[in-house]
Amino acid sequence: MLVEPLFMQAGYSELIQGGSGSAVDAMFWSFVAMVSAVISAYFGAIVQPSRRVTAMILAFSCGLLISLLCFDLMKVALDTGGIIPALSGFSLGLLSYVLLNRMVAARGVARRCSAACGGIGALTSSQQKEKATAIALLFGAAIDGIPESISIGISLLDNPLVSFSVVTAVAVANIPEGMTSGAGLARSGIGIRQIILTWSAVVLVCVVSAGLAHSLLASAPNSIKAMFTAFAGGGVLAMTLQTVIPEAYEETQDAVSLLGGIGFALSFCVVALFH
Repeated sequence: MLVEPLFMQAGYSELIQGGSGSAVDAMFWSFVAMVSAVISAYFGAIVQPSRRVTAMILAFSCGLLISLLCFDLMKVALDTGGIIPALSGFSLGLLSYVLLNRMVAARGVARRCSAACGGIGALTSSQQKEKATAIALLFGAAIDGIPESISIGISLLDNPLVSFSVVTAVAVANIPEGMTSGAGLARSGIGIRQIILTWSAVVLVCVVSAGLAHSLLASAPNSIKAMFTAFAGGGVLAMTLQTVIPEAYEETQDAVSLLGGIGFALSFCVVALFH
């Protein structure tokens, strides 16, 4: 069994006997985890919260992401396929994220989580209106969300229900990126409708990724499942180190450790309760 199921204590344990979650289940739970990005983007565009607020949420999400990496991705990969597939997938995920992130940065959106501008503050007024900016934001958010959604799809292969800690970590981690990008895009003059459509497209890509991961890996050997799970882990770690922590530290300084520690501790408690 890859992960303990969500709502085990709520009377759903009878669903676990036999079978596994479906691709539809994977897509549904991916949507639950990712839709927070759309909601927070709308909130950010309307309210435009301060740098301090968004940076504190970023710092908190650091701990959640690290917990997700340790307990729900790499440990599962190790238990499923062994150390070689786990490390192989992890390395591929890490390198893939780095390369894709460079491609996105080259398009002008190097700092998607920036508490100041949502990743577009360095562009001129004319560049801010170009479609390339929106496309770069779309790809940037997608390469963050796809590995996370893949992990949700894989977690349902041997379980009819998904891990609570995975969904929680992904959902909370998406809030600051959606919020800051929504605020930055709004300040650049982009309409709320276009912002929502852009982020909805990101969610759609991630939802489809979760369904494809579940469908394509349903009959795959354990070593392949382990590699894809660890691939998601590598992507999550790279995202945390390159994007989340630096942006959080700029505004919170030493408090990033305390806030990240709180996030990790809460996620650890969830893991202890549901695993």
